[in-house]
Amino acid sequence: MSENTVEAKEFLSGKNFLFKDANQLWEQLKSQNEIALARQVVELIRDQRNLIDRLPTDRKTRARLCQQHAELTSKDPELSASMRHDKALEILSDMFDLEDSALNGDAETLGIAGGICKRRWMDLGQFEDLQRAAEYYRRAMPKQVDEDGYARINAAFMQDLLGHASIAGAQAIAEARQIRETILRDIPALDQVKDEQKKWWNAATRAEALFGLKRYQEAAAAIAAVTKRPALWQMQSTVQQLSTLAHLQDEEPMDNPEIRAVFKVLLPEAEEAVRSAVLGKVGLALSGGGFRASFYHLGVLARLAELDMLRHVDVLSCVSGGSIIGACYWLMLRKQLLKKAPLSQDDYISLVQELIGHFSSAVAQKLRGTPSKLGVGWRILTGGKGALDTNKIAEALEQYFYGPLWPDGEPMLMHRLPFKPLDHDPTLSGGQDFNPTKHNWLRADKVPALILNATTVNTGHAWQFTPTWMGESPWSTHPAADSVPRLHWHYYEPGKNWYIQLARAVSASACVPGLFEPLCIEDAYDGVKVQLVDGGVHDNQGTTALLAQNCNLLIVSDAAGQLMLEKEPKPGLTGLGSYAVRSMDTLMERVRLANYADLAARVRTKLLRGMMFLHMKDGLDADVIRVQFSQEAYDLRRAPLSPLGVRKDFQQALAELRTDLDDFSADESNALMACGYRMAASAFERDLRQYQRLFDNPIEGKWPFAEMLCEVESTETSTPRRDELLRALREGSKRQI
Repeated sequence: MSENTVEAKEFLSGKNFLFKDANQLWEQLKSQNEIALARQVVELIRDQRNLIDRLPTDRKTRARLCQQHAELTSKDPELSASMRHDKALEILSDMFDLEDSALNGDAETLGIAGGICKRRWMDLGQFEDLQRAAEYYRRAMPKQVDEDGYARINAAFMQDLLGHASIAGAQAIAEARQIRETILRDIPALDQVKDEQKKWWNAATRAEALFGLKRYQEAAAAIAAVTKRPALWQMQSTVQQLSTLAHLQDEEPMDNPEIRAVFKVLLPEAEEAVRSAVLGKVGLALSGGGFRASFYHLGVLARLAELDMLRHVDVLSCVSGGSIIGACYWLMLRKQLLKKAPLSQDDYISLVQELIGHFSSAVAQKLRGTPSKLGVGWRILTGGKGALDTNKIAEALEQYFYGPLWPDGEPMLMHRLPFKPLDHDPTLSGGQDFNPTKHNWLRADKVPALILNATTVNTGHAWQFTPTWMGESPWSTHPAADSVPRLHWHYYEPGKNWYIQLARAVSASACVPGLFEPLCIEDAYDGVKVQLVDGGVHDNQGTTALLAQNCNLLIVSDAAGQLMLEKEPKPGLTGLGSYAVRSMDTLMERVRLANYADLAARVRTKLLRGMMFLHMKDGLDADVIRVQFSQEAYDLRRAPLSPLGVRKDFQQALAELRTDLDDFSADESNALMACGYRMAASAFERDLRQYQRLFDNPIEGKWPFAEMLCEVESTETSTPRRDELLRALREGSKRQI
C-alpha cells in the first residue's frame, strides 16, 4: 500500500488528523485514482469526525467539500450503482438547490450534477437521466467561455447523445453544433492561458469541439500543440468521450484515417489504447450449465482466438460450469503473460488448443465421483443440504484442473493470483504495480479481471470472488426494492483468516442446490454464517458483473439449460417433485429473459456499443401449437440449418443434453465444442460486423472437433455417422446421478 493509503486507513480507523492534513490527504488520494478512499476521507471530514481541530466555517471550504463528496460518491466503484448517484445528488443538495435558476452559470456545481446524471444514465439506462444531465450542463455554461470550456463541451456532448437516442433528435444535434462553434469562436487562445495544467484542458476542449464538427485534422493539430499533459488515467475520460463521438459519427470509425490520426496524436506513447478507445471495454461472460456449458464455451473461445478477439477481453465473468473452464483459461493466460510479451494471434490459438486437451483430460477423472445411494441418503439424514460434498469437489478441482496450471509450490489462493505482466510499462501507467481495471486500456494483451459468481443463501444476493476481494458486490442489491442487508465485500486479509482457495471459490460458483452441500464461510460476519451456492441461482449468464465493471461491448456465451416444452406434466404425488423443479426452472428462465431484455435495451439506446449473445436454442423452430379446431391454414418450411449455421437436429439434441458435472464422451464434448465454434463464428459476423476490420484476418486453427464440425454444419441428406451420433446425444440427455 502507498503511504497515502496507509494514512487513509489509519484516519478511517480512528486516528485523529488536523483538518489541513486530512484535506490534503483526500486530494492526494483522488489524484492517485484512489476514489473510494478519497470519498470516505471527505465524508469523515464533513461529519467532523477524527479531526483534532474544527472544520473551517467559511462557505467556500464547505462548498468545495460538499461538491467533492458528491462527485466522489458518484464515481465510487465500491458503492451500488443503483444508489450511489442518487446519494451523490442528495449530498450536493445539502448546500445547493439544483433547481434554483440563481445557480445558472455555476460551472462547478451544475457541472458535477451533470456528471452524476450522466454516469447514472450510463449505469442504469434511464432516458430521463440523459435529459437531466444535458439540462444541468446547459445551465452550467457561464455567459463567457472560460479557459477550459468544461461545461460547454460537455453540454454539446450530451446534446449529441440526446440527438442520437431520440427519434426527433435533429434539434439537439443542431444545438450541439452551435455550442461547439461558440466554443471555437470564444475560447481563449492557448497562449493566453497561464496555468500550465489548464493549457491541456483548453486544448482538449478545442480538439473535442473540432472533432464533434468532423474537423478531424484541426482536432489533431489542437492536441499536438500541447506537449505537457496530465497522467494518462486523467485523460481516459477525454479519450472515452471522443471514442463515443467517433461511434456516433461513423459506423466504422477505425476505417477513417483522419479519426485514427486524432487518437494517435492524443496517445502517441500508447497506440494500443487507440484500439481500446474505439472498441470499448470488452466483457466476456461464460454461463453456467455444468460441463455441457464448459465444452460449449471451449468452442466459442476457439473461434474468438481465431478472430484475435481474446486479447481484447477486459473482464471475464463466469458462473458454475463457466467458472470451471474460465478459471483454467485465466491461469493459462497468466502463465503466458508472465513469460512472453506481446502475444501473437497464434499464441492465443495455441493456448486454447492446449486448454482443450487439458480440460478434456481433467473431466475424464470423474470430478463428482460415483456416490452410492446409501451414502447420499446418510448425508441427507444427518443434516446435509446436498447429495455431494462440495469440499471434495474442490479437492478434485485443485488436483486435476488447476494444480497442473500453477507453477508455484504454495497453495493456490485467490489473493496470490494477481500478477504483473512481463511487458507492463510503468512509464505509461504511472507506477510499478499493475491493476487490470486501471491499466488494461493501455495494453495490447488485456489481463481479464476474473470474476467468479456465486449466490448467498442468507441474503439471496450475488456473491463474487475476484483475485483481490470477495463478498457481495455493490451491484448485488437494489435499495428501492430490496431491504435485505448486504454482506460487505472486502479485500483479502490472510492474517485475519479472510482468504479462500481458487478451487473452493469455483466449487461455490458451481454448487448446484440439492446436489452439492453449500460452501460455508463462518466467523467473518457477526451473527451470520454464510452459505454459498451456484451463481446461476442469481444470474446464470454472469452479465450483471460485466455491467458493474462498465463494459460496453459484451460477448455472452450462454449454454445454460433452458426451459423445454413439457407436453404431459406428471400427475399425483409423483408429480409434486417435478412441479417444484419446474417452478424453479421457470423462475430462472424469467430472470434470464429479463436480463436479456435489459441488455437489448442498452444496445438500442447505445449504452452498449455492441453485444453478441449466444445461446443453444438460438434459431431453433418454436411454432405456435394451434388448437385442434383451428381454421388457420399454414405451411411450414424448414431449413436443415439454424441461422447460425448448425444443423437443427444436432442443436436441439445438444440443447437438451444434461447440465451436470458428469464425464462426457468424446462425441458429446466434440459436438458441443463444434456447436459453440460455429455459432460464435456466425454470430460475430451478424452482431459485431462493425468491429471485424479492427482485427487481423482470422487464422484457422487445428481443432480436435474439426471432424464433428463437418457433421454439425452438413446440409447433406445423410452422413455415415449422423443417426448414430444423434441417437447417442439424445441418450445423453437422460443420464442422471
